[in-house]
Amino acid sequence: MTVFIKAVKTVLIVFVVLACAASFACVKEEFPPSFTMPVTFQDPVSEIPTTTPAPTTEDEPSPTPSPTEKPTEAPAQDYSGGIARDKATLVPLYPSTGEKKPFCGTGHTLAVQFYATTEFTSVGFESPTWTAKDGYSVDYSLFKWNNDYYDTIYGDSLVEGSYEDWADGANVPLDCGTLPAGEYLLVAMYRSEETMKNSGVWYMDSECEKQRSYLDDEVWYDVSICFNIRYTKTPVNKYGPFSDSGLD
Repeated sequence: MTVFIKAVKTVLIVFVVLACAASFACVKEEFPPSFTMPVTFQDPVSEIPTTTPAPTTEDEPSPTPSPTEKPTEAPAQDYSGGIARDKATLVPLYPSTGEKKPFCGTGHTLAVQFYATTEFTSVGFESPTWTAKDGYSVDYSLFKWNNDYYDTIYGDSLVEGSYEDWADGANVPLDCGTLPAGEYLLVAMYRSEETMKNSGVWYMDSECEKQRSYLDDEVWYDVSICFNIRYTKTPVNKYGPFSDSGLD
């Protein structure tokens, strides 16, 4: 009996060995001798850096530019010599002696360049109408003097005004508010609304240091238009020096 059991064990062992050998042969057949099982090695997991997104800049308001300061105009030189009286006064800026003559201003441009020595409120021309009482007018423009005649009249006027039907020979004032001392140009254009109803200026046949007169954009030599200025106070010196016309 013992011999039989040993024989069975031996048979079983042989059977197992044969089965393993057959199995190994199959594996070799499936993978040819030159085949090598690929072996992959994985690198250690490293932390992938996260890209920091570019900061989103919100639309920031543009810086408000600092306001550009306008250049302040230098105050006019004081030619007044002081104030004689603290009282408004109407001053004629034309020769104090001589004969006044009428000039028909219809269709002409007339102007006076002058230097006011203190604050003033009106300027104007003495204007004949040849006895007419209506049907005529004058357009005034007052300019701050700028370099020469044409630079001045091509600039912006400070004050403008139109007047009509004044008394024959009266001073016709342009209301200026209150303007400071300085050099100015008053321009006038006379108009006739009806035939034979003209107006113009009184003038004198002599120049003077108080003003310079112009006719049709040219210096009116040897003539002074009868021109008046109303000062807010009475200066010692009623007029100052004026610039070259720039027309020569």
